[in-house]
Amino acid sequence: MGNHQLSKMYDYHVWANQQVIQHMKKLPEKVYNENVKSVFSSISEVLIHLYGADIIWLETMKESSFQNTVEIVKRRKSEVAGASIDELEMFYAELSEEFYNFLANEQNLERIIITEHPKYGRCEFVLNDLLTHVVNHGTYHRGNITAMLHQQGEQGVPTDYVYYILASQMS
Repeated sequence: MGNHQLSKMYDYHVWANQQVIQHMKKLPEKVYNENVKSVFSSISEVLIHLYGADIIWLETMKESSFQNTVEIVKRRKSEVAGASIDELEMFYAELSEEFYNFLANEQNLERIIITEHPKYGRCEFVLNDLLTHVVNHGTYHRGNITAMLHQQGEQGVPTDYVYYILASQMS
């Protein structure tokens, strides 16, 4: 996958997260934190998990040590714990800027990332595979959010890639 296509995929991830956040802002506030019997206990927990996971993979791409990554994620997730949807939107915007800055300075998306994990040992990843994982992981959890919204009697918001393409053509 070329740099342009990979960048476009990350643009999609940012767009889709923003679609969910904007949709959540239109719903009654209780829907965001409402306890739901699901994979996560609330939509806010899904969004915080996704935020933390994106940080994990960005730090992995930067080749931070496992211990350093754990500390960064712990600190940053504590900053978003209890955040309103408006506050979380700002945290997501800052994180996407970090990704864009990293990608702007990255010359080789085929570069091999080597990391040590306490459970999996020495891991080797191709950088563009990690970015693809970030997008795919986000898609999976945005699906969780849609299911949780339905459980609460609310509608989801379309975030399929084709809707991103259509939205891009209209702007």
